[in-house]
Amino acid sequence: MSSKRHYIKRAFSYFSRNGFSQTLYKALERLQRDGTEASYVPETADDASLQAQREHVFKDPRRFSILVPVYETNIGLLRIMLESVGQQSYENWELIIADASIDSSRRRTVESFQKKHSFSDQKVRYIRIDDNKGISANTNVALDAASGDYIALLDHDDVLEKTALFDIMSAIEERERAGLSDSCAKVMVAYTDEDKVSEDGTKYFDVHRKPDFDPVLLCTNNYICHLLVIDTHLARSVGGFRPRFDGAQDHDLVLRCTRDLNREEIVHVPKVLYHWRSIAGSTSEDPSSKLYAYEAGKSAVADHLEKCGISAKITDSPHLGFFEIEYESLCEDRESFMISISPDLKALDDKCIDRMLSVMQLPYVGIVTGKIIGVNGRIESAGYDIDRDGGKIPRFSGLNRHFSGYMHGACTDRLVDSCSPDCMVVRKEAVERFDPEIKLKDGYFVYFDPKAVFKRKRI
Repeated sequence: MSSKRHYIKRAFSYFSRNGFSQTLYKALERLQRDGTEASYVPETADDASLQAQREHVFKDPRRFSILVPVYETNIGLLRIMLESVGQQSYENWELIIADASIDSSRRRTVESFQKKHSFSDQKVRYIRIDDNKGISANTNVALDAASGDYIALLDHDDVLEKTALFDIMSAIEERERAGLSDSCAKVMVAYTDEDKVSEDGTKYFDVHRKPDFDPVLLCTNNYICHLLVIDTHLARSVGGFRPRFDGAQDHDLVLRCTRDLNREEIVHVPKVLYHWRSIAGSTSEDPSSKLYAYEAGKSAVADHLEKCGISAKITDSPHLGFFEIEYESLCEDRESFMISISPDLKALDDKCIDRMLSVMQLPYVGIVTGKIIGVNGRIESAGYDIDRDGGKIPRFSGLNRHFSGYMHGACTDRLVDSCSPDCMVVRKEAVERFDPEIKLKDGYFVYFDPKAVFKRKRI
């Protein structure tokens, strides 16, 4: 599908769900983002760096079991995927292909790949599945066969950077060398940044620079997605992939695997190491092509929150694949909270405070903040980041209030570093000090609620 037809199809799908006004703002914002990405090319390692990585000796090298379920994959794209694994600079891996295709052509492709690189049957393991039972069941076949310390999930037509496993192994070693808490001694989950690559492999786009682990954001969107690495024992202990969540099986798995982990057991590698193939009819090319996947995603999040004892309703946002969370229980003990809303801010609806209080049923939330619209009609802040020098930087400052921001961050529930003192609901017991800046005790975080919108009054 040409780029022009692709955008027309997506725009029509968005218009049918959200109407003219939102579609117009969506199109304007997309044009701006395309302009900023026009010169994007992924970073790749040169030959000298790759050779140095091959010669590097890790203190405790881990083995990665790369799981690839295959079903009627385009042979050419399958070869490219295989080569991206075969060219990894970190060589302590095994590749497990679980093939449910109708004919044997993919098997021959895998065998040709093995022969080309002199890989043994233990290095590249081909498993024939005679009865195709779906993505989760097929991936579980590969999971059952894994012998590595970690599993790594790879789609059959996607591409790894040559340094992907080396960079993940380096991040794991660095985190563990720095010292984890007494309650854990090993990194259990790791993930990387990603982008998309056109079907013909000539264009890279939609770069996704991910935040460090955020359990709230993970409920609103499977932002972790690719490249996902999980401790093999952990993946098995939670039951592997569940067929009732097919289409969102990765989202369901990572929710269950991270539920009881400390944040320090989860490593984010801030490098684009995974290229998601954008093919006509695929979710990456046209999100509306697989609506069942988003229904499965909502069900997975609802199941996760229920297991956490959180009462919430999960609904679609205007952006497919992103969900809205409505917490259904209101904290009635208002004496436990401090409501601090500046008199020069006006709530855009009378439910803002109740909505912010309802978030407090999450036990790790110390502060809830909302979105502030300035007198100029643009976003003043959507939470704050803290820079290396300790300075507070307002998120999405100056953005058109109708725009959703990078990866819809201005309208998605998530944790942020800090907030404006003009707009917050505070759990009193979570505060270590109030002056000069409010500081939360360890284990408490700031929650950004994008539906709690306040407008700055003109003076």
